[in-house]
Amino acid sequence: MDHKMEKMSETTSAIQQKITALAQKHAALNENTLADFTDAELLESDARHLIISYCENQGYLINGFPTEMKRRYENDEISDEEYDEDYFCEERYDLYLDRLTLEKTDVAELTWHYTSSFWPEQFESKDEYLEHIKSCVEDGGFYDVTL
Repeated sequence: MDHKMEKMSETTSAIQQKITALAQKHAALNENTLADFTDAELLESDARHLIISYCENQGYLINGFPTEMKRRYENDEISDEEYDEDYFCEERYDLYLDRLTLEKTDVAELTWHYTSSFWPEQFESKDEYLEHIKSCVEDGGFYDVTL
């Protein structure tokens, strides 16, 4: 294994460990109160952000999203009509992660680990999970945003 692959493996392994710790806190919540529900959402968001940060650090882009689009906006290369304050919304990042899940093995491993750790009963297998992601991305009716 070359040094770059070894570093990538360590990084994904460290992220998986952090996701596991967040999922354990998530599972311990009762979600009977608004505070518990809010805490659960924050834990889910923290885990997703770990994966998003990993993808950005790897330089993974989908049609320039997110880093190239941020750079273009900051350099006034994109007009306000093309870009609004909601451009970098949660749904667009979800689509970004789903598309990368289908394209990148390392991202698929991270998103599968996230999903199976937080909601272990949701999918019976990684293959079922990937088929679900594929149908969400390819059917065109799941997302209200594009990349």
